[in-house]
Amino acid sequence: MKTRLKIILILALLLGGFSCGPEELAYLLQQAPGQLLLLMDRVPIEKVLKRKDLDPETRAKLELILDVKKYSEEKIGLVRNKSYTIYRELDRETVTWNLTACPKLSLTPLKWEFPVVGEVPYLGFFKKEDALKKEAELEAQGYDVYVRRADAYSMLGIVSDPVYTPMLKWNNYELVNTVIHELTHGTVWAKGYPEFNENFALFVGNQGALDYCSEKFGKDSEEVKYGIGSSQDDYTFYLYITALGDELKALYSRRDISDEEKLKLKAEIFEKTKKDFEENWMPRMKTQDYAGWTKRKLNNATVAGRLVYYHDLSLYQRVYEKQGSDLKKMVEFVKEVVAKNTGDPEMYLQQWLLKEN
Repeated sequence: MKTRLKIILILALLLGGFSCGPEELAYLLQQAPGQLLLLMDRVPIEKVLKRKDLDPETRAKLELILDVKKYSEEKIGLVRNKSYTIYRELDRETVTWNLTACPKLSLTPLKWEFPVVGEVPYLGFFKKEDALKKEAELEAQGYDVYVRRADAYSMLGIVSDPVYTPMLKWNNYELVNTVIHELTHGTVWAKGYPEFNENFALFVGNQGALDYCSEKFGKDSEEVKYGIGSSQDDYTFYLYITALGDELKALYSRRDISDEEKLKLKAEIFEKTKKDFEENWMPRMKTQDYAGWTKRKLNNATVAGRLVYYHDLSLYQRVYEKQGSDLKKMVEFVKEVVAKNTGDPEMYLQQWLLKEN
């Protein structure tokens, strides 16, 4: 009862204790019941592991998560809380559906302002039909829209994040990476800077998962081989999506042609990029992580959503190396940068690197 009361009070604080726009408030009111349901009926993983009818694969995954949680606290310096020590059984294909929207001739996504997290370029929905309804609404207003599934998300320490059932279908490396990624959000979050938040967590998740899997399974393990390939693929995709984004931005900034001509050339670019990706980029990939890229609905929103996560991956590699390739030291350094509230953390880190070189 105390736990449920705490959850209700937290949601009440989020919904009524802060000012936000009417659209955002309506959205929060719509999503509050779904969030409340996810925060109920959560069970400590230690209790789940005592079940005699628990299948071996689920047991192994849950034990792995507890071990990763301990490792992330001790070896990476991530937040010490109850996140990923609790389990929420979920009988559906995913946890949330995320929506991104852009104007037809721009890669600047629509943004929404919320308490705690600040400005974000996406909306998350607990019901797929709500996401699709919002998609239709924005498309009717003339926006490019993209809806994708998300099997995990962070509550940023407001309440502890549970392990959801859909997460258990991932392989060991993917599971380790996601737990570290989400715990990074709970440790370091710069309000209003989504590109920094996602790219920093992406780097820490990738490097932390490689370090953990090397120690846990061995440097020659399948987990490490997959992790190395997956990290390399992230960088390859970063190069691809950045080039595609630059091509679209160059088109949209032209003043010598009409909007109608821009839309025609835009359609040609998206058609061309499918063939380009399959013939020139996919053969360079080490895993199948991006095999479904061209099967998606490709538009400005699809590209903009990816650019949030693939903004400047090389920046964090350079910061990591300047910190002696010590991930824990890097996390502590970046945490201090954000705590200083110096504005855009990425800009600060770029300037810091210039001074260090």
